[in-house]
Amino acid sequence: MKHITKIFIVVVALVACVGCFKEEKQGTRLVVELCSQNVAKDPIMKTTSDIEGYAFYVPKGTKWEVKTWEDALERRLTNKDKQSEVLTEPDVIATYDIEADYQLAYELWSHFTFLVVVDKTNRIYATRLYETPMNLPVTYAHLHLYAWRQSGTANGWDVTNPFPDEEREPLVPTEDEE
Repeated sequence: MKHITKIFIVVVALVACVGCFKEEKQGTRLVVELCSQNVAKDPIMKTTSDIEGYAFYVPKGTKWEVKTWEDALERRLTNKDKQSEVLTEPDVIATYDIEADYQLAYELWSHFTFLVVVDKTNRIYATRLYETPMNLPVTYAHLHLYAWRQSGTANGWDVTNPFPDEEREPLVPTEDEE
Protein backbone atom coordinates (compact mmCIF):
# COMPACT_ATOMS: atom_id res chain seq x y z
CA MET A 1 0.00 0.00 0.00
CA LYS A 2 2.92 2.33 0.73
CA HIS A 3 4.19 1.93 -2.81
CA ILE A 4 0.83 2.78 -4.34
CA THR A 5 0.62 5.93 -2.21
CA LYS A 6 4.14 6.98 -3.24
CA ILE A 7 3.40 6.33 -6.91
CA PHE A 8 0.16 8.33 -6.63
CA ILE A 9 2.01 11.27 -5.02
CA VAL A 10 4.69 11.20 -7.76
CA VAL A 11 2.04 11.12 -10.51
CA VAL A 12 0.13 14.04 -8.95
CA ALA A 13 3.38 16.03 -8.67
CA LEU A 14 4.26 15.33 -12.31
CA VAL A 15 0.80 16.37 -13.51
CA ALA A 16 1.09 19.59 -11.52
CA CYS A 17 4.50 20.31 -13.05
CA VAL A 18 3.18 19.80 -16.57
CA GLY A 19 0.64 22.59 -15.92
CA CYS A 20 3.48 24.88 -14.84
CA PHE A 21 5.18 24.57 -18.22
CA LYS A 22 2.13 25.34 -20.29
CA GLU A 23 2.98 27.78 -23.07
CA GLU A 24 1.62 31.23 -22.33
CA LYS A 25 0.59 33.33 -25.27
CA GLN A 26 0.30 37.12 -25.15
CA GLY A 27 -2.60 38.41 -27.19
CA THR A 28 -6.31 38.48 -27.67
CA ARG A 29 -9.05 39.40 -30.09
CA LEU A 30 -10.64 42.39 -28.37
CA VAL A 31 -14.21 42.88 -29.56
CA VAL A 32 -16.10 46.04 -28.65
CA GLU A 33 -19.85 46.55 -28.52
CA LEU A 34 -20.59 50.15 -29.53
CA CYS A 35 -23.71 52.00 -28.44
CA SER A 36 -24.74 55.56 -29.28
CA GLN A 37 -26.98 58.29 -27.98
CA ASN A 38 -27.02 61.56 -29.96
CA VAL A 39 -29.34 63.57 -27.69
CA ALA A 40 -30.24 62.98 -24.05
CA LYS A 41 -33.80 61.84 -24.88
CA ASP A 42 -32.66 59.19 -27.39
CA PRO A 43 -32.69 55.57 -26.33
CA ILE A 44 -29.23 54.04 -26.09
CA MET A 45 -28.90 51.93 -29.21
CA LYS A 46 -26.39 50.01 -31.29
CA THR A 47 -24.10 52.36 -33.20
CA THR A 48 -24.78 52.86 -36.89
CA SER A 49 -22.18 55.63 -37.31
CA ASP A 50 -19.10 55.67 -39.51
CA ILE A 51 -16.57 54.17 -37.06
CA GLU A 52 -12.83 53.65 -37.29
CA GLY A 53 -10.65 51.85 -34.77
CA TYR A 54 -6.89 51.59 -34.54
CA ALA A 55 -4.22 50.81 -31.96
CA PHE A 56 -0.57 51.49 -31.20
CA TYR A 57 1.73 49.21 -29.21
CA VAL A 58 3.36 51.41 -26.56
CA PRO A 59 6.06 50.83 -23.94
CA LYS A 60 4.93 50.18 -20.37
CA GLY A 61 4.81 53.32 -18.25
CA THR A 62 4.59 55.78 -21.12
CA LYS A 63 1.66 58.19 -21.41
CA TRP A 64 0.04 58.89 -24.75
CA GLU A 65 -2.83 61.02 -26.01
CA VAL A 66 -4.81 62.01 -29.05
CA LYS A 67 -4.53 65.78 -28.74
CA THR A 68 -7.15 66.99 -31.24
CA TRP A 69 -10.00 65.88 -33.44
CA GLU A 70 -7.68 66.22 -36.43
CA ASP A 71 -5.15 63.94 -34.71
CA ALA A 72 -7.88 61.33 -34.19
CA LEU A 73 -8.74 61.43 -37.91
CA GLU A 74 -5.08 61.36 -38.98
CA ARG A 75 -4.21 58.50 -36.59
CA ARG A 76 -1.69 60.59 -34.67
CA LEU A 77 -0.64 59.84 -31.09
CA THR A 78 1.54 62.14 -28.96
CA ASN A 79 3.68 61.21 -25.96
CA LYS A 80 2.46 63.35 -23.02
CA ASP A 81 5.93 63.53 -21.46
CA LYS A 82 7.87 64.12 -24.71
CA GLN A 83 5.62 66.23 -26.95
CA SER A 84 8.08 65.86 -29.85
CA GLU A 85 7.52 62.08 -29.87
CA VAL A 86 4.61 61.33 -32.21
CA LEU A 87 3.33 58.01 -33.58
CA THR A 88 1.53 58.05 -36.95
CA GLU A 89 1.52 54.43 -38.13
CA PRO A 90 -0.92 52.31 -36.07
CA ASP A 91 0.16 48.75 -35.34
CA VAL A 92 -3.42 47.50 -35.62
CA ILE A 93 -6.39 48.63 -37.69
CA ALA A 94 -9.64 47.27 -36.25
CA THR A 95 -12.31 45.67 -38.38
CA TYR A 96 -15.78 47.20 -38.21
CA ASP A 97 -18.91 45.16 -38.89
CA ILE A 98 -22.02 47.28 -38.38
CA GLU A 99 -24.23 44.16 -38.31
CA ALA A 100 -22.30 42.29 -35.58
CA ASP A 101 -23.25 42.36 -31.90
CA TYR A 102 -19.69 43.46 -31.13
CA GLN A 103 -19.04 45.68 -34.12
CA LEU A 104 -15.35 46.54 -33.66
CA ALA A 105 -12.56 43.93 -33.44
CA TYR A 106 -8.85 44.41 -32.70
CA GLU A 107 -6.25 41.63 -33.06
CA LEU A 108 -3.80 42.52 -30.26
CA TRP A 109 -0.45 40.78 -29.80
CA SER A 110 1.57 43.14 -27.62
CA HIS A 111 1.52 43.69 -23.87
CA PHE A 112 0.51 47.38 -23.76
CA THR A 113 -1.74 48.88 -26.39
CA PHE A 114 -3.22 52.35 -26.80
CA LEU A 115 -6.65 51.94 -28.41
CA VAL A 116 -8.55 54.60 -30.36
CA VAL A 117 -12.16 54.55 -31.59
CA VAL A 118 -13.29 57.39 -33.85
CA ASP A 119 -16.98 58.12 -34.51
CA LYS A 120 -16.66 60.14 -37.72
CA THR A 121 -20.40 60.76 -37.99
CA ASN A 122 -20.81 62.38 -34.57
CA ARG A 123 -17.26 63.78 -34.35
CA ILE A 124 -16.26 62.18 -31.05
CA TYR A 125 -13.50 59.74 -30.15
CA ALA A 126 -12.51 57.42 -27.34
CA THR A 127 -9.11 56.22 -26.15
CA ARG A 128 -7.90 53.58 -23.74
CA LEU A 129 -4.61 52.14 -22.54
CA TYR A 130 -5.13 48.40 -22.60
CA GLU A 131 -3.02 45.66 -21.04
CA THR A 132 -3.42 42.63 -23.29
CA PRO A 133 -4.21 39.46 -21.30
CA MET A 134 -2.34 36.17 -21.46
CA ASN A 135 -4.04 33.06 -22.89
CA LEU A 136 -7.40 34.72 -23.47
CA PRO A 137 -8.43 34.20 -27.11
CA VAL A 138 -11.33 36.69 -27.04
CA THR A 139 -12.01 39.63 -24.74
CA TYR A 140 -15.30 41.56 -24.71
CA ALA A 141 -15.63 45.29 -24.04
CA HIS A 142 -18.36 47.92 -24.22
CA LEU A 143 -18.16 51.54 -25.30
CA HIS A 144 -21.00 54.05 -25.15
CA LEU A 145 -20.58 57.08 -27.38
CA TYR A 146 -22.85 59.83 -26.06
CA ALA A 147 -22.59 62.63 -28.62
CA TRP A 148 -24.53 65.09 -26.45
CA ARG A 149 -22.27 64.79 -23.37
CA GLN A 150 -19.13 66.66 -22.46
CA SER A 151 -15.95 64.60 -22.50
CA GLY A 152 -15.62 61.99 -19.74
CA THR A 153 -14.70 58.42 -18.82
CA ALA A 154 -16.69 55.20 -18.85
CA ASN A 155 -15.81 51.48 -18.72
CA GLY A 156 -12.08 52.25 -18.91
CA TRP A 157 -12.44 54.51 -21.95
CA ASP A 158 -11.75 58.25 -22.10
CA VAL A 159 -14.37 59.72 -24.41
CA THR A 160 -13.59 63.09 -25.97
CA ASN A 161 -16.22 65.34 -27.47
CA PRO A 162 -14.30 68.16 -29.18
CA PHE A 163 -17.58 69.81 -30.25
CA PRO A 164 -19.84 69.61 -27.17
CA ASP A 165 -22.04 72.54 -28.23
CA GLU A 166 -22.77 71.15 -31.68
CA GLU A 167 -26.46 70.53 -32.39
CA ARG A 168 -27.16 66.80 -32.79
CA GLU A 169 -29.99 65.10 -34.64
CA PRO A 170 -31.97 62.54 -32.60
CA LEU A 171 -31.41 58.92 -33.58
CA VAL A 172 -35.10 58.21 -33.10
CA PRO A 173 -37.79 60.74 -34.12
CA THR A 174 -39.73 62.22 -31.20
CA GLU A 175 -43.53 62.13 -31.14
CA ASP A 176 -43.60 65.78 -32.22
CA GLU A 177 -41.65 64.96 -35.40
CA GLU A 178 -43.80 61.99 -36.48
